[in-house]
Amino acid sequence: MSAKIYPFPSTEDQQVIQTAIHVFLTSQTGRARDTMLKTIRAVLDRYRISKFSFPDYVVEATRMPGYSVVRARKYVTGTVCPQCGEKLYGLSSRVRILSVQERRNCHLVTYGCRCGKIFAKQEQC
Repeated sequence: MSAKIYPFPSTEDQQVIQTAIHVFLTSQTGRARDTMLKTIRAVLDRYRISKFSFPDYVVEATRMPGYSVVRARKYVTGTVCPQCGEKLYGLSSRVRILSVQERRNCHLVTYGCRCGKIFAKQEQC
């Protein structure tokens, strides 16, 4: 018996990914983050794809089974969220790190703000 392979994520499954990300960004709990990463991976696995692009970000399967990563497609140079102006750094910041791509000369960090904006910034090593 072969598994059915769908040609691309349906609109409903795309919405599932977007909702999982939105729930994490608004709640900012560890449990919501874990659920977000596993939900994204479940959708990717369902379609047997390793990544899928949205206008502001890309979701990708990781080498670790059952998990995924979110990578921004939009970059900023400042220290605030480009949508709401929330500071990126500080104990009370509503901005969270979604992923880090380590590079030789700098790190590319993907941030997600409680307002829903996802963006990346190059950070010094």
